[in-house]
Amino acid sequence: MLNLYRRAVLGVAGFAPVAGVAKRYGPRLGARRFVAGDDAAEALDALVELRSSGREVIVDVLGEYVATADAARAMAAEVAVTIETLTRAGIAPVVSVKPTQVGLALDRDLAAEHVLQLALDAEAAGGSLALDMEDVRYVDGTLELLTRTWAGGAARTSGVLQAYLHRTPGDLEALIAAAPDPRALQVRIVKGAYAERPDLVHGDMRAIRRAFVALSERAWRAGAQVNVATHDERLILETAAFVRGANLSADKLEFQLLYGVKPGLQRTLAEAGHAVRIYVPIGRDWYGYFSRRLAERPANLAVVLRGLVG
Repeated sequence: MLNLYRRAVLGVAGFAPVAGVAKRYGPRLGARRFVAGDDAAEALDALVELRSSGREVIVDVLGEYVATADAARAMAAEVAVTIETLTRAGIAPVVSVKPTQVGLALDRDLAAEHVLQLALDAEAAGGSLALDMEDVRYVDGTLELLTRTWAGGAARTSGVLQAYLHRTPGDLEALIAAAPDPRALQVRIVKGAYAERPDLVHGDMRAIRRAFVALSERAWRAGAQVNVATHDERLILETAAFVRGANLSADKLEFQLLYGVKPGLQRTLAEAGHAVRIYVPIGRDWYGYFSRRLAERPANLAVVLRGLVG
């Protein structure tokens, strides 16, 4: 049922007239609840507030599926400016990049050049780069980018794996084998938010949860740090219990939650002593991200509907 809801919302969101209206009325529709600002400078107050409450941040400069090499270079430059802005503000620049944002769909070598330079810049400033995962067409290319970035000397670059894809256990094994040191590997586990063909994904939430937990436990057994990226409290409790029961170091688990989603849960986890990092999107190219947030949770769609009538 949830998969049908996701596909329906993403299908409507992809309809050009709907997209046009949504982009025009984004703030009223609730986009600002999920996007902290047009750029890092505008988002600084939100970032400082999060960090003052014990929550660290990872900043995502929104953008995806660029159509030209010039657009890819412009997006890479925007991410570089974000790294500089965070560094000047005294915030370790942990930033997230989508591979198609920097040219993966155009030229893997171009994307690899951008990703490596951004990763080295972030690490030189005491931060790191996180390489997001997009729809299934780009999984192989993204994994290649990640391993090339490690080989280029940016060993702290982290990756993302999507639990709802049947292929993901094999991808995790490949990353463990390719990591310069599996004990330094950092991987974010997410459920998955793209509308994929039914034969490629687990069809119900119980199966996705089982896959999520199995991936997390396998990564921990390899010595990796797992960034548990979910608002599903059942998964949060189960993964935290595994870490305790296995006597793993606390730094092997970090909970990552989205800006604007379940802030009470975010604070509760931080106050309980867990490492918590908030994924904070910035930028003007917010529509694709916003659509996926609506598709993930019916409660998010309710925010939009209240905006329309309020």
